[in-house]
Amino acid sequence: MTVGERLEGADVYDGGLPDRLSPSSGSLVLRASLLFAGAFIALALIVVPIADRGTATRFAAGGPDLDMTITGSISSAPRRYTVHRSVLQAPGSGPCILFADGSRQGSC
Repeated sequence: MTVGERLEGADVYDGGLPDRLSPSSGSLVLRASLLFAGAFIALALIVVPIADRGTATRFAAGGPDLDMTITGSISSAPRRYTVHRSVLQAPGSGPCILFADGSRQGSC
């Protein structure tokens, strides 16, 4: 190209992509959905462990004053009684048995 020679319209770069390389509207939607899906997955991988960090100590321990007592009633024709057992009882000790007449038997 020499000085003074004019450029034609096809020789001037306008900054756009050629038609064969420009994305269609369908591929733009696909790209956007993949971008947002990747962002949500990355966010979930970060937020879930942070949110789960303190729950084990808050809920599993239950506190020092919590007595997890298990109660069950057994009824039969001649006698009706309730069995109480606590996790705070000494290992190997028997349950507390409460009878319908108010009497108790076992480790009460």
